[in-house]
Parts: sequence; C-alpha cells; structure tokens
Amino acid sequence: MTVREVAATTGISKSSVYHIITEILQKRKIAARWVPHFLSPEQKATRQDICRELLSRYENQGETFLDRIIAIDETWIRDFEPEIKSQSNIWAGKNSPRAKKVRRQQTKVKQMMIFAYD
Repeated sequence: MTVREVAATTGISKSSVYHIITEILQKRKIAARWVPHFLSPEQKATRQDICRELLSRYENQGETFLDRIIAIDETWIRDFEPEIKSQSNIWAGKNSPRAKKVRRQQTKVKQMMIFAYD
C-alpha cells in the first residue's frame, strides 16, 4: 500500500502516516531484486552435478579441455512490458531481505536467437 492509500483508509494525514511507518515502525521502501527465472531444487542439483563433472575434467585434462569447448546458446527473445522498479516497492524492516521477482512478462511477439562461441 502507498502512504496515500493508508492515509485515505485511516483518515490520518499523509505526513503522519509517513512518520509512523518510517520512524515508529522502522520500515523503508525497497524494490524487489530482478532475477531471470526461478530454478527448482532439482534443476539446481543438476547444474551443480554438471559443474562438478566439468571441473573434474578440467583438473584431469588442463587447458586442452578448455580449448575443445564450443558453447551454443539458443533462446527465445520476447517482447515484453516490464514493470518499472518503483512499482515493485514494498514497505519492509531494516533487515528485511529483498523480495525476488521474475522480470519478464511474456507476450506473443518473439524471435529465436542462436549464439555460438568458443
């Protein structure tokens, strides 16, 4: 809720509501931290296993292992209307962690992009 909404609901002035929230309740506005997407515990475990395997191969084969890697990434680039940062602000305590929010809101407009690098 905004200070204006709280003031309208309670009948208290905006400055009084702001003082109560910030000084007495020790709250401040923080924005959610943008993350590209959320991973399930299984997806995180799979990524961890792959990283361990690659590290093991690097330790055994050295720089020659890195010379043989070609990475290809294929992704859909979508047109989206992101929420501006101030729209995701919430009142929170001094030590409150930031909320996480997925950045993109998918729409029907998209393009396939393929990247290859070594």
